[in-house]
Amino acid sequence: MAYSEVSITPTTAAKMIAEQWTRDIEKPFYNALFFQDAVTKRTELSSGGTKLNIPFLSSYNARDKVAGTPVVYDANVETEIELTINKHKYLAFILEDITKIQANYNLQELYRGAQKEAIARAIDTDIGALHASAGTNVAGGATVDDADILAVVAALDLANVPQTDRAGIVGAKTMGDLRAVNKYAAYDQTGKTGTAVSDNPNVPMVYGMDLYMSNNVAADTVTHNLFFHKSAISLALQLKPTYKMEDSVDVIGLKTVLHTIYGVAVERSAALVDLERTV
Repeated sequence: MAYSEVSITPTTAAKMIAEQWTRDIEKPFYNALFFQDAVTKRTELSSGGTKLNIPFLSSYNARDKVAGTPVVYDANVETEIELTINKHKYLAFILEDITKIQANYNLQELYRGAQKEAIARAIDTDIGALHASAGTNVAGGATVDDADILAVVAALDLANVPQTDRAGIVGAKTMGDLRAVNKYAAYDQTGKTGTAVSDNPNVPMVYGMDLYMSNNVAADTVTHNLFFHKSAISLALQLKPTYKMEDSVDVIGLKTVLHTIYGVAVERSAALVDLERTV
């Protein structure tokens, strides 16, 4: 009499096999944030208002004194820079009690971290979008090279921009171009052992400018890599990122929002250079 062998497989016994979940939750790779730390932060906004006026002193030139002739008195009409407070950004969640109770993770802490990142990235991105107010545009073409960086430095030098507190924030492809510039990384050029191998994946400083890579730089038909002095751009935080929470009876859960009010502006366009790389 013929018979067949029947096996108990993971398919047939699927209801008997438990699933396991890791203790840790993986998070997205977020964009690097550098713009906020590289610009001037202004906090004179505690009394409210929609605009911050920043007085700007004119430039004056010395005169030749002619013997026997009275001096000429100078008095320019001084100007101001207007920084409009017009950004109100937020990210909100509702965490229902049943979800919080049944989940094996600290969901409140997890989503709070997502709120902080989203708000910080929004501010960073708004600063990067100021490229249209740059005093100088350098066309880097399909590949940025040393000649382009020298053009950036020359623009800043010609505008009397101080040698200190200069920074460059560039996109991933532009940083890749700069890593390939031999004089920035090779030992026989820098004299720094290991720089060309693996000790430093970035180009930390070029011609006195600290370089950072962030994909928060603006991009359209070109990537707008920004090089600037700290005083070139201002960030005015009228309301720093602040939480508002409500333990809601309606949804039987916690409503939470993180929001901020701020404005960004270019104060010194001559101290801001847009190095454009073809996308």
